[in-house]
Amino acid sequence: MIRLTVQRQAILDLINRSNQHWDAEELARCLGQNGEQLGIATVYRGLAALENAGLIQSIQLADKKRYERANKGHHDHLVCTKCGDIKEFCDSEIEMRQQQVAQDLAFHMTGHQLLIFGICESCSKDSQEDKTA
Repeated sequence: MIRLTVQRQAILDLINRSNQHWDAEELARCLGQNGEQLGIATVYRGLAALENAGLIQSIQLADKKRYERANKGHHDHLVCTKCGDIKEFCDSEIEMRQQQVAQDLAFHMTGHQLLIFGICESCSKDSQEDKTA
């Protein structure tokens, strides 16, 4: 069992109060704005401990890890490569197909993360407006 220090509890509380996908720097900045002055190394260590304890979960993007509540249930992610926005989705057909692929290849799947990269609707609109301007 993890020892929930004051710092770890502050990190956990902030993550659990939101649906956001946080990186360590965003967490440190927001905690600082809320009066919790935590060094970035403390934030990284706290995130690692909380993730190892199963209290939060992460997705690994090309540039950094993002952290979210662990109690959301399984979902996958759409990641905008322009603005960094992350949308969550669930699709039963994709879930069944992944299970089938694993079974077909005699692979015992213990979990998965699906990340789809592209351009979000807002950034697509902005690009279209730039072209017409």
